[in-house]
Amino acid sequence: MPYESFHASIGSIVYEWEVVGRMAVRSRAGKQAEEKLPGFFSIAIQTLRLDEVIDFDLYLPPASATGEPVLYRRKSLPFSEEARDRLVSNAVDEVYVADVQRGPYQRYLERNLGNILADSSVSMEERVSRLYDSAQGLVREVLEDPRSGGMVERSGELVEHMVRFLYAEGTSFEHLMKITSYDYYTYTHSVNVFVYTTALAQHLRYDEAIVQRLGQGALLHDVGKSMIDTEVTNSKGRLAPAQWAQMQQHPAFGYDILMEQGYQDPIGLDVVRHHHEKLTGRGYPDGLGGDDVSGWVRMSTIADIFDALTTRRSYKEAMHTFEALQLMNQKMRKELDTAMFREFVSMMGKHTG
Repeated sequence: MPYESFHASIGSIVYEWEVVGRMAVRSRAGKQAEEKLPGFFSIAIQTLRLDEVIDFDLYLPPASATGEPVLYRRKSLPFSEEARDRLVSNAVDEVYVADVQRGPYQRYLERNLGNILADSSVSMEERVSRLYDSAQGLVREVLEDPRSGGMVERSGELVEHMVRFLYAEGTSFEHLMKITSYDYYTYTHSVNVFVYTTALAQHLRYDEAIVQRLGQGALLHDVGKSMIDTEVTNSKGRLAPAQWAQMQQHPAFGYDILMEQGYQDPIGLDVVRHHHEKLTGRGYPDGLGGDDVSGWVRMSTIADIFDALTTRRSYKEAMHTFEALQLMNQKMRKELDTAMFREFVSMMGKHTG
Protein backbone atom coordinates (compact mmCIF):
# COMPACT_ATOMS: atom_id res chain seq x y z
CA MET A 1 0.00 0.00 0.00
CA PRO A 2 1.42 3.45 -0.90
CA TYR A 3 2.43 5.60 2.05
CA GLU A 4 -0.25 8.23 1.37
CA SER A 5 -3.04 5.65 1.28
CA PHE A 6 -1.74 3.92 4.39
CA HIS A 7 -1.55 7.24 6.22
CA ALA A 8 -5.14 8.07 5.26
CA SER A 9 -6.32 4.65 6.42
CA ILE A 10 -4.98 5.31 9.90
CA GLY A 11 -7.12 8.42 10.20
CA SER A 12 -10.30 6.80 8.93
CA ILE A 13 -9.97 3.80 11.22
CA VAL A 14 -8.96 5.56 14.41
CA TYR A 15 -10.20 9.15 14.47
CA GLU A 16 -13.83 8.51 15.41
CA TRP A 17 -12.82 6.12 18.17
CA GLU A 18 -10.33 8.66 19.48
CA VAL A 19 -12.96 11.34 20.01
CA VAL A 20 -15.54 9.07 21.65
CA GLY A 21 -13.29 6.62 23.48
CA ARG A 22 -11.06 9.13 25.18
CA MET A 23 -14.04 11.05 26.55
CA ALA A 24 -15.44 7.85 28.05
CA VAL A 25 -12.12 6.85 29.60
CA ARG A 26 -11.52 10.27 31.15
CA SER A 27 -15.09 10.36 32.52
CA ARG A 28 -14.66 6.99 34.17
CA ALA A 29 -11.24 7.91 35.55
CA GLY A 30 -12.69 11.04 37.14
CA LYS A 31 -15.49 9.08 38.76
CA GLN A 32 -13.05 6.54 40.17
CA ALA A 33 -10.93 9.30 41.66
CA GLU A 34 -13.96 10.81 43.38
CA GLU A 35 -14.98 7.48 44.89
CA LYS A 36 -11.57 6.48 46.23
CA LEU A 37 -11.10 6.52 50.00
CA PRO A 38 -7.63 7.42 51.27
CA GLY A 39 -5.87 4.31 52.55
CA PHE A 40 -8.41 1.87 51.07
CA PHE A 41 -9.44 0.32 47.77
CA SER A 42 -12.84 -1.10 46.87
CA ILE A 43 -13.79 -4.53 45.54
CA ALA A 44 -17.15 -5.80 44.31
CA ILE A 45 -18.67 -8.38 46.63
CA GLN A 46 -19.54 -10.55 43.61
CA THR A 47 -15.81 -11.16 43.11
CA LEU A 48 -15.43 -12.68 46.59
CA ARG A 49 -15.53 -16.45 46.37
CA LEU A 50 -18.07 -18.17 48.61
CA ASP A 51 -16.68 -20.21 51.52
CA GLU A 52 -13.14 -19.15 50.63
CA VAL A 53 -11.05 -18.03 53.62
CA ILE A 54 -10.16 -14.36 53.25
CA ASP A 55 -6.70 -13.27 54.39
CA PHE A 56 -7.59 -9.59 54.72
CA ASP A 57 -10.10 -7.50 56.65
CA LEU A 58 -13.26 -6.28 54.95
CA TYR A 59 -14.71 -2.84 55.61
CA LEU A 60 -18.12 -1.38 54.83
CA PRO A 61 -18.42 2.01 53.10
CA PRO A 62 -18.55 5.00 55.46
CA ALA A 63 -21.99 6.25 56.41
CA SER A 64 -21.16 9.79 55.32
CA ALA A 65 -18.81 11.54 52.94
CA THR A 66 -16.53 12.49 55.82
CA GLY A 67 -16.78 9.20 57.71
CA GLU A 68 -14.39 6.26 57.96
CA PRO A 69 -14.95 2.73 56.61
CA VAL A 70 -16.39 0.38 59.23
CA LEU A 71 -14.76 -2.98 59.97
CA TYR A 72 -17.19 -5.66 58.78
CA ARG A 73 -15.31 -8.96 58.74
CA ARG A 74 -11.87 -9.80 60.08
CA LYS A 75 -9.35 -11.81 58.10
CA SER A 76 -9.00 -15.61 58.38
CA LEU A 77 -12.76 -16.11 58.15
CA PRO A 78 -14.59 -17.63 55.17
CA PHE A 79 -16.94 -15.44 53.18
CA SER A 80 -20.28 -17.23 53.26
CA GLU A 81 -23.29 -17.07 50.99
CA GLU A 82 -25.30 -15.79 53.95
CA ALA A 83 -22.87 -12.91 54.44
CA ARG A 84 -23.06 -12.00 50.75
CA ASP A 85 -26.87 -12.13 50.69
CA ARG A 86 -27.05 -9.94 53.77
CA LEU A 87 -24.89 -7.31 52.08
CA VAL A 88 -26.94 -7.48 48.88
CA SER A 89 -30.21 -7.13 50.78
CA ASN A 90 -28.84 -3.93 52.32
CA ALA A 91 -27.88 -2.55 48.91
CA VAL A 92 -24.13 -2.95 49.57
CA ASP A 93 -22.42 -3.98 46.36
CA GLU A 94 -18.80 -3.29 47.28
CA VAL A 95 -16.55 -3.48 50.32
CA TYR A 96 -13.17 -1.97 51.12
CA VAL A 97 -9.71 -3.37 51.88
CA ALA A 98 -6.94 -1.38 53.56
CA ASP A 99 -3.97 -0.54 51.33
CA VAL A 100 -1.63 -2.12 53.90
CA GLN A 101 -3.30 -5.49 53.16
CA ARG A 102 -2.90 -5.23 49.39
CA GLY A 103 -0.35 -8.06 49.42
CA PRO A 104 -2.69 -10.70 50.90
CA TYR A 105 -5.47 -9.47 48.62
CA GLN A 106 -3.13 -9.82 45.62
CA ARG A 107 -2.45 -13.47 46.51
CA TYR A 108 -6.17 -14.10 47.00
CA LEU A 109 -6.94 -12.51 43.64
CA GLU A 110 -4.31 -14.53 41.81
CA ARG A 111 -5.54 -17.72 43.48
CA ASN A 112 -9.14 -17.10 42.43
CA LEU A 113 -8.70 -15.16 39.18
CA GLY A 114 -9.65 -18.04 36.92
CA ASN A 115 -12.96 -18.57 38.73
CA ILE A 116 -13.71 -14.84 38.81
CA LEU A 117 -13.11 -14.46 35.08
CA ALA A 118 -15.31 -17.48 34.31
CA ASP A 119 -18.16 -16.30 36.55
CA SER A 120 -20.86 -14.82 34.31
CA SER A 121 -22.70 -13.45 37.36
CA VAL A 122 -19.85 -10.94 37.74
CA SER A 123 -20.14 -8.04 35.32
CA MET A 124 -17.68 -7.84 32.45
CA GLU A 125 -16.47 -4.48 33.75
CA GLU A 126 -15.70 -5.95 37.15
CA ARG A 127 -13.99 -9.05 35.77
CA VAL A 128 -11.78 -6.94 33.54
CA SER A 129 -10.99 -4.61 36.43
CA ARG A 130 -9.89 -7.52 38.63
CA LEU A 131 -7.78 -8.91 35.79
CA TYR A 132 -6.01 -5.58 35.30
CA ASP A 133 -5.53 -5.07 39.05
CA SER A 134 -4.10 -8.56 39.45
CA ALA A 135 -1.59 -8.05 36.67
CA GLN A 136 -0.55 -4.63 38.01
CA GLY A 137 -0.10 -5.98 41.51
CA LEU A 138 2.05 -8.87 40.34
CA VAL A 139 4.34 -6.72 38.20
CA ARG A 140 4.70 -4.16 40.99
CA GLU A 141 5.85 -6.91 43.38
CA VAL A 142 8.22 -8.32 40.78
CA LEU A 143 9.83 -4.93 40.20
CA GLU A 144 10.24 -4.37 43.94
CA ASP A 145 11.95 -7.72 44.47
CA PRO A 146 12.64 -9.56 41.20
CA ARG A 147 14.67 -12.32 42.86
CA SER A 148 12.17 -13.16 45.58
CA GLY A 149 11.20 -16.42 43.88
CA GLY A 150 7.92 -17.58 42.40
CA MET A 151 7.90 -14.88 39.71
CA VAL A 152 7.96 -17.31 36.79
CA GLU A 153 5.22 -19.57 38.17
CA ARG A 154 2.96 -16.73 39.32
CA SER A 155 3.26 -14.76 36.10
CA GLY A 156 2.74 -17.89 34.01
CA GLU A 157 -0.48 -18.79 35.80
CA LEU A 158 -1.73 -15.22 35.61
CA VAL A 159 -1.02 -14.94 31.89
CA GLU A 160 -2.73 -18.26 31.24
CA HIS A 161 -5.92 -16.97 32.88
CA MET A 162 -5.69 -13.63 31.09
CA VAL A 163 -5.11 -15.02 27.61
CA ARG A 164 -7.84 -17.63 28.03
CA PHE A 165 -10.22 -14.84 29.00
CA LEU A 166 -9.19 -12.70 26.01
CA TYR A 167 -9.91 -15.58 23.65
CA ALA A 168 -13.18 -16.59 25.32
CA GLU A 169 -14.73 -13.14 25.65
CA GLY A 170 -15.00 -11.24 22.38
CA THR A 171 -15.41 -7.84 24.04
CA SER A 172 -12.65 -8.20 26.63
CA PHE A 173 -10.16 -6.02 24.73
CA GLU A 174 -12.66 -3.16 24.41
CA HIS A 175 -13.37 -3.31 28.13
CA LEU A 176 -9.67 -3.41 28.95
CA MET A 177 -9.14 -0.29 26.85
CA LYS A 178 -11.65 1.57 29.02
CA ILE A 179 -9.62 1.02 32.21
CA THR A 180 -6.09 1.09 30.82
CA SER A 181 -3.99 3.50 32.84
CA TYR A 182 -2.81 6.60 30.98
CA ASP A 183 -0.38 7.55 33.74
CA TYR A 184 3.04 6.01 33.18
CA TYR A 185 4.50 3.69 35.76
CA THR A 186 6.69 0.75 34.84
CA TYR A 187 4.13 -1.69 36.23
CA THR A 188 1.14 -0.15 34.41
CA HIS A 189 3.21 0.11 31.23
CA SER A 190 4.11 -3.58 31.50
CA VAL A 191 0.44 -4.58 31.77
CA ASN A 192 -0.54 -2.29 28.90
CA VAL A 193 2.18 -3.76 26.67
CA PHE A 194 0.90 -7.23 27.55
CA VAL A 195 -2.64 -6.23 26.58
CA TYR A 196 -1.67 -4.69 23.25
CA THR A 197 0.77 -7.47 22.36
CA THR A 198 -1.57 -10.36 23.08
CA ALA A 199 -4.50 -8.58 21.42
CA LEU A 200 -2.40 -8.08 18.29
CA ALA A 201 -1.30 -11.73 18.30
CA GLN A 202 -4.93 -12.81 18.69
CA HIS A 203 -5.90 -10.45 15.86
CA LEU A 204 -3.24 -12.16 13.72
CA ARG A 205 -4.83 -15.54 14.62
CA TYR A 206 -1.93 -17.02 16.54
CA ASP A 207 -2.64 -20.13 18.60
CA GLU A 208 -3.70 -19.48 22.18
CA ALA A 209 -0.82 -21.52 23.64
CA ILE A 210 1.71 -19.49 21.65
CA VAL A 211 0.09 -16.24 22.75
CA GLN A 212 0.43 -17.31 26.40
CA ARG A 213 4.18 -17.68 25.93
CA LEU A 214 4.39 -14.36 24.11
CA GLY A 215 2.23 -12.71 26.76
CA GLN A 216 4.45 -13.79 29.64
CA GLY A 217 7.43 -12.19 27.93
CA ALA A 218 5.44 -9.01 27.28
CA LEU A 219 4.23 -8.80 30.89
CA LEU A 220 7.80 -9.18 32.20
CA HIS A 221 9.56 -7.27 29.43
CA ASP A 222 10.77 -4.44 31.69
CA VAL A 223 11.73 -6.50 34.75
CA GLY A 224 15.35 -5.45 34.16
CA LYS A 225 14.46 -1.87 35.09
CA SER A 226 14.45 -3.07 38.70
CA MET A 227 18.26 -3.06 38.41
CA ILE A 228 18.49 0.52 37.13
CA ASP A 229 19.00 3.45 39.52
CA THR A 230 15.68 5.08 40.35
CA GLU A 231 17.18 8.47 39.52
CA VAL A 232 17.43 7.21 35.96
CA THR A 233 14.06 5.44 35.69
CA ASN A 234 12.26 8.37 37.36
CA SER A 235 14.09 11.10 35.49
CA LYS A 236 11.80 13.96 34.43
CA GLY A 237 13.88 15.04 31.44
CA ARG A 238 16.32 13.87 28.83
CA LEU A 239 18.86 11.40 30.19
CA ALA A 240 22.54 12.29 30.33
CA PRO A 241 24.81 10.04 28.19
CA ALA A 242 25.92 7.97 31.20
CA GLN A 243 22.30 7.56 32.33
CA TRP A 244 21.19 6.53 28.85
CA ALA A 245 23.97 3.95 28.71
CA GLN A 246 22.71 2.52 31.99
CA MET A 247 19.10 2.47 30.80
CA GLN A 248 20.10 0.54 27.69
CA GLN A 249 21.22 -2.33 29.89
CA HIS A 250 17.75 -3.10 31.26
CA PRO A 251 16.76 -5.65 28.58
CA ALA A 252 19.91 -7.70 29.24
CA PHE A 253 19.39 -7.36 33.00
CA GLY A 254 15.84 -8.66 32.62
CA TYR A 255 17.04 -11.58 30.53
CA ASP A 256 19.61 -12.50 33.19
CA ILE A 257 17.07 -12.24 36.03
CA LEU A 258 14.66 -14.59 34.27
CA MET A 259 17.39 -17.08 33.44
CA GLU A 260 18.46 -17.08 37.09
CA GLN A 261 14.84 -17.85 38.04
CA GLY A 262 14.83 -20.87 35.74
CA TYR A 263 12.73 -19.30 32.99
CA GLN A 264 13.78 -20.84 29.67
CA ASP A 265 10.99 -20.15 27.21
CA PRO A 266 12.69 -18.87 24.02
CA ILE A 267 9.75 -16.69 22.95
CA GLY A 268 9.47 -14.90 26.29
CA LEU A 269 13.24 -14.48 26.64
CA ASP A 270 13.43 -13.10 23.11
CA VAL A 271 10.82 -10.44 23.92
CA VAL A 272 12.46 -9.46 27.22
CA ARG A 273 15.95 -9.12 25.73
CA HIS A 274 15.11 -7.64 22.34
CA HIS A 275 12.03 -5.40 22.69
CA HIS A 276 14.21 -2.35 21.97
CA GLU A 277 15.81 -3.75 18.83
CA LYS A 278 14.99 -2.08 15.51
CA LEU A 279 14.80 -3.41 11.97
CA THR A 280 17.46 -0.85 11.04
CA GLY A 281 19.95 -2.48 13.41
CA ARG A 282 20.20 0.63 15.58
CA GLY A 283 18.46 -0.73 18.63
CA TYR A 284 19.85 -2.29 21.81
CA PRO A 285 21.27 -4.28 23.52
CA ASP A 286 22.45 -6.57 20.70
CA GLY A 287 22.06 -4.36 17.63
CA LEU A 288 19.89 -6.90 15.78
CA GLY A 289 18.35 -5.90 12.47
CA GLY A 290 16.27 -7.17 9.58
CA ASP A 291 15.38 -10.87 9.68
CA ASP A 292 17.23 -11.32 12.98
CA VAL A 293 14.39 -9.46 14.71
CA SER A 294 11.70 -12.08 15.34
CA GLY A 295 7.99 -11.65 14.78
CA TRP A 296 7.43 -11.85 18.56
CA VAL A 297 9.74 -8.90 19.10
CA ARG A 298 8.17 -6.95 16.24
CA MET A 299 4.74 -7.25 17.85
CA SER A 300 5.90 -6.33 21.35
CA THR A 301 7.94 -3.39 20.01
CA ILE A 302 4.88 -1.86 18.38
CA ALA A 303 2.93 -2.31 21.63
CA ASP A 304 5.80 -0.90 23.71
CA ILE A 305 6.22 2.23 21.61
CA PHE A 306 2.49 2.88 21.29
CA ASP A 307 1.90 2.69 25.03
CA ALA A 308 4.92 4.87 25.80
CA LEU A 309 3.53 7.55 23.48
CA THR A 310 -0.05 7.41 24.77
CA THR A 311 0.70 7.53 28.51
CA ARG A 312 1.20 10.66 30.58
CA ARG A 313 4.48 11.34 32.35
CA SER A 314 5.61 14.09 34.69
CA TYR A 315 7.36 15.88 31.83
CA LYS A 316 4.87 15.29 29.00
CA GLU A 317 1.20 14.80 28.28
CA ALA A 318 -0.07 11.63 26.68
CA MET A 319 -0.48 11.65 22.92
CA HIS A 320 -3.90 10.88 21.52
CA THR A 321 -4.11 7.59 19.67
CA PHE A 322 -4.27 9.15 16.22
CA GLU A 323 -1.26 11.36 16.95
CA ALA A 324 0.77 8.42 18.22
CA LEU A 325 -0.03 6.22 15.23
CA GLN A 326 0.69 9.09 12.90
CA LEU A 327 4.08 9.69 14.51
CA MET A 328 4.95 6.00 14.41
CA ASN A 329 3.98 5.84 10.75
CA GLN A 330 5.87 8.96 9.75
CA LYS A 331 8.99 8.76 11.93
CA MET A 332 9.49 5.04 12.58
CA ARG A 333 8.47 3.32 9.35
CA LYS A 334 11.93 1.86 8.76
CA GLU A 335 12.23 0.64 12.34
CA LEU A 336 8.87 -1.17 12.56
CA ASP A 337 7.34 -4.05 10.67
CA THR A 338 5.00 -2.33 8.19
CA ALA A 339 2.58 -5.24 7.81
CA MET A 340 2.24 -5.77 11.55
CA PHE A 341 1.85 -2.05 12.16
CA ARG A 342 -0.96 -1.94 9.60
CA GLU A 343 -2.65 -4.82 11.43
CA PHE A 344 -2.22 -3.01 14.74
CA VAL A 345 -3.99 0.04 13.31
CA SER A 346 -6.74 -2.18 11.94
CA MET A 347 -7.12 -3.89 15.30
CA MET A 348 -7.45 -0.61 17.16
CA GLY A 349 -10.16 0.48 14.77
CA LYS A 350 -12.01 -2.80 14.99
CA HIS A 351 -12.04 -3.09 18.75
CA THR A 352 -12.31 0.54 19.79
CA GLY A 353 -14.08 2.17 16.88
